[in-house]
Amino acid sequence: MIKNIIFDLDNTIIEDKEDYIVTYKKSLINSGYDEKDFYKIYDIIEEYDSTLTEQKNFYSKNSLIEFINKKLNRNFDIKLIDEINNTIQKEWIKYILIPEETLIYLNNKYNLYVFTNWFEECQAERLKNIGYLKYFKKVFGSDNFGAKPFKNSFNNVLKYLNCLPNQCIMIGDSIKNDISGANLAGIYGILFDYDGKRNKKCNTCTNYKVITNATELEKIL
Repeated sequence: MIKNIIFDLDNTIIEDKEDYIVTYKKSLINSGYDEKDFYKIYDIIEEYDSTLTEQKNFYSKNSLIEFINKKLNRNFDIKLIDEINNTIQKEWIKYILIPEETLIYLNNKYNLYVFTNWFEECQAERLKNIGYLKYFKKVFGSDNFGAKPFKNSFNNVLKYLNCLPNQCIMIGDSIKNDISGANLAGIYGILFDYDGKRNKKCNTCTNYKVITNATELEKIL
């Protein structure tokens, strides 16, 4: 029996749009740095996930700033990560993909959670700023539970929830991070292919359903 629904955040609840990237300029300026590296930093942060492994899969502000500095041959202070988080939680909230009515429906039937590959506090603040945090019992960030798609990270979430894999469903837009990772831990997945570009070939995805509109969740759950 399903008890818990776990959502991804970026490109599942809130769409990650190109125009968000320019907010990195503000982060650099507010931290006392030249704004010229803003786009490179965005790409490097995306690349940071590739440095994680099953054995070392937790996000860290220290390791992230070290990775950025190595890639750009800079000497940014860790305060830049804090400023990026501050900017993201206030400004990366404009494009909402899941209607509030759908969350209300699901919240009346299940325990709702978020599992995200970013810093927990920042992502919780984003949800708070769009009025959605009240629907979720917990935000699982990769700094405290490990990053997707690693099985160990999903197991950390299951351990916190004190439940079996077949009592959970993972909903996300990434066939690799959300669906493959969930399936490896024995969790059923729902792929949110909202733009028709998400359902890619995956050899480790064996147990999932595809939806193209968030309101479909009200019919299948």
